[in-house]
Amino acid sequence: MALFLFSAYNVDMKRKDRNLHLEKLKGGLERSEQEKIDVFFDALDHQIDMPLLGQNLLYRHFYDGFDHYLSKGYSVDEICKLIDVRYLGDFYRGDHRVSYSLDNAAIVYPLGMKYGQMPMFRLSVELKEKIDPELLQLALDFTIRRFPTFSAVIKSGFFWHYLETVNHVINVEEESDIPCKPISVLLRTYRSLRVLYYHKRISVEFFHTITDGTGGMVFLKTLLKEYLRLKGVTVGDDEMILDINEEADEKESVNEFRNARGDASLSTFVDKKSLQVKGKPSHLNLRRIVHYEMDADKLHSVAKSYNGTVTAYIIALEFLAAEKCVKRKDGIFNIQVPVNMRKFNKSKTLRNYSMYFNASMDLSALPEKRKLVEEISRQIREKGDENTMNQMMMTTGKIIKSLALVPLFIKVPIMQMVYGYLANSIIGCTLSNLGVVKVPEGMKEAIEKFYFFFAPVSPTRVSTSMVTVNDTTVFTVVRNGNDPCFEDELYELLNEDHLIGKIEGSVEYES
Repeated sequence: MALFLFSAYNVDMKRKDRNLHLEKLKGGLERSEQEKIDVFFDALDHQIDMPLLGQNLLYRHFYDGFDHYLSKGYSVDEICKLIDVRYLGDFYRGDHRVSYSLDNAAIVYPLGMKYGQMPMFRLSVELKEKIDPELLQLALDFTIRRFPTFSAVIKSGFFWHYLETVNHVINVEEESDIPCKPISVLLRTYRSLRVLYYHKRISVEFFHTITDGTGGMVFLKTLLKEYLRLKGVTVGDDEMILDINEEADEKESVNEFRNARGDASLSTFVDKKSLQVKGKPSHLNLRRIVHYEMDADKLHSVAKSYNGTVTAYIIALEFLAAEKCVKRKDGIFNIQVPVNMRKFNKSKTLRNYSMYFNASMDLSALPEKRKLVEEISRQIREKGDENTMNQMMMTTGKIIKSLALVPLFIKVPIMQMVYGYLANSIIGCTLSNLGVVKVPEGMKEAIEKFYFFFAPVSPTRVSTSMVTVNDTTVFTVVRNGNDPCFEDELYELLNEDHLIGKIEGSVEYES
């Protein structure tokens, strides 16, 4: 009886608070306009059916959106059309819990969470105008319904971790902390992604269990299109932008690793232990971030002059930088290079669908730059081809199948040994190149550039990444050690070819 009275009291307080907010919102408007606002929020009440906390959050988001538009001189009719509650679909109606097994690439990620390491990556877009957080919040409320596997939490089963989708409200946050900070999985309200804003920048940080860089870019571009729509900007169609009013396509949640064909070969996983660049590792996920901005056409021309692709050229520079930044040179340095498998079969999956290979060189016997670029180009062709990548996927599947009936509490130390520190020790650096991101008209005029980066996983001290848009390439170096040698050497090497147009860097997150 007491519980019922407490619940009834809270519902009553919710109604009183909402009425007070509405009266404030309607202040100074004509009666006809006030009635339209009442009708709008009545419709919102009927559009959501979830716990009180979520209802109040959504209500606040729409109230803030209304208030924002009114302050800009929009009419109530214009506002009701822009933020029509039907954009929510039925996502916030009832309890939509659906379970998904993790894809083969994601299976290992939750196993490292107890060891203080959480594979996170960030995609950001810098706009030409300052972000309106009220509109970004509504854009997220509307967009997330189209990505059910992105609104998910990690659950522990008896044999494996798995994803469970939830329809809880995700709040946009003003950025104030270290990028790619691990998400606390102990909190009941945690999500596998976070959406942040800072001045003109929108950032989305993903826990790698739910997607890879390509899937993350689809989400960011879809969110950005919705945000620009709310800003009154018309954005054209794009194959990497989803229609938020459509139902999710089953092809978008496929675990493509199960469709791999070929022979399993353990040799695809075997590699020599890599040398590491100098520097005492930070206890944080990352210590410093540096962005080198370059003209994309000029970068392509320079790479071509060395008989290589942009990726081969940058990898070659990283070997030359590593040569100056390791304690000893008598050994192999490995640079891990992810391969987007979608380029082989045009898959629509938004889940992880990338494999990788290691570009390897003996730092004591590096050839001159042109020969080095040519050698890296050869390794990319041979190690990153479809057959080799399929072999690795088949091997991954075979390992997972062999452990399928092993309880999770026993599996954790086994998988930690196979994929954890031992596997990471064969990586000296990672280069992930998302390539050229095409953007449609309307969006192209609104943005300056994209950023993409992730924190290195111990014992690796550095990770690097690239993304190109609007003829601008942003090459990012993330450092997890206290020695800036690697980023400094890369600067000198890029400067030799007159490529660097602008440099941006974070503070040292740990002194």
